[in-house]
Amino acid sequence: MAETGTVTIKNGKIEFVKFGKGEKPFVILPGLSYDGFFDKADEIERAYAIFLKKFTVYLIDRNLTPKTRYSVKDMADDTAETLNKLNVHHADMFGVSLGGMVAQQLATNYPNLVNKLVLGSTLSRPNDTFLKTLTQWEDLAKNGDIKSLISHINKKIYSGYTLKKYAAVFSALKTDVTSEKTERFIAYINAAKNFDTYNSLNKIKAETLIIGAANDKVTTAYAIREISEKLNCKYHEYKKYGHAVFDEAAGYKKRVYDFLTE
Repeated sequence: MAETGTVTIKNGKIEFVKFGKGEKPFVILPGLSYDGFFDKADEIERAYAIFLKKFTVYLIDRNLTPKTRYSVKDMADDTAETLNKLNVHHADMFGVSLGGMVAQQLATNYPNLVNKLVLGSTLSRPNDTFLKTLTQWEDLAKNGDIKSLISHINKKIYSGYTLKKYAAVFSALKTDVTSEKTERFIAYINAAKNFDTYNSLNKIKAETLIIGAANDKVTTAYAIREISEKLNCKYHEYKKYGHAVFDEAAGYKKRVYDFLTE
């Protein structure tokens, strides 16, 4: 059974999920989501079953009470404080989407916390597609239309095949809508909109694997390709998937595992 917990930091509280019994720490930094991850802890553990013997896995969420003008650097600072309180150091790290932005900042500003680095479906600086998409999500959130927001997110990140196959599952999902969650979601969006670490990428010294998707409609394939070019690191691109390739492609997690254990 996955363990869930909350760490109190100087600027608020951060929730985490922990599972696995391996000696090596493996930190997952998730993408933007309206809901948290506590209710999905066991499902996440099953999805990462391949890691359970060699790794102790930590999924670290973001600050539950982000301050005004919260930034991705602030997210990285909060995550670093959380990892230190959990006594997690020199961990292999996997960041997707917004989590990939946080991972870039951690690898740049807290190199002692990062061993190997995997970045998926992310970017190092905003582009027009990304800004347009986030603005649409922000407008829906501000208008309180969370049902349309989640529907729009799903259509942007998943392939048509997945949307069709799991249509009944998606329609049956219930979301607990609160003003706190909505305000938090908007704060995260604004942080992502103002993120730019492109000119600092050369400070990342961790061995890195980049994974993109040709049909990414959120951050775009170009955005993640330019990270791999700047870092001159290992890169793999899935041709038939979009932004949520990390959930859809059957071999994705095995690819991450192989990189971390080679």
